[in-house]
Amino acid sequence: MVDRSALASVLQLGFSRATGPRKIVVETVVAWEGHFSAEELCRSLPQVGRATVYRTLASLQEEGVICRLMIDGRAPRYLLGGTQHHHHMVCTQCGAVQDIAACGVDDFVDTVAERFGYELDGHRLEIYGRCSTCVGGEGASS
Repeated sequence: MVDRSALASVLQLGFSRATGPRKIVVETVVAWEGHFSAEELCRSLPQVGRATVYRTLASLQEEGVICRLMIDGRAPRYLLGGTQHHHHMVCTQCGAVQDIAACGVDDFVDTVAERFGYELDGHRLEIYGRCSTCVGGEGASS
């Protein structure tokens, strides 16, 4: 779980010389519950320019503060994720997202990179399926 208050403090220090609108975007992202799209964020912040929202999201993603998710082939969604390396399990029915802290695929990724001559910058793993709540709900209605 992300410690939102600690993260908010760190972000405020990091963005201390940022513009007012950029600070508003950061505060809103830290307070947001669950995942969101850039467009949802833009709609919730009509006083902030679209370009500022997108640039701030890009900066937060680059810093590892938020994660970018692809859910069901839709536009990218974002999730506050702290700065630790992790992956996601995504429910294709309700959209719930579960963080997976222990990656377990590092050796595989290194082997594939070496085989094809890549120098890795990173990797991301997203696993898609239906969560236990959705599976249980479907079974209960049958």
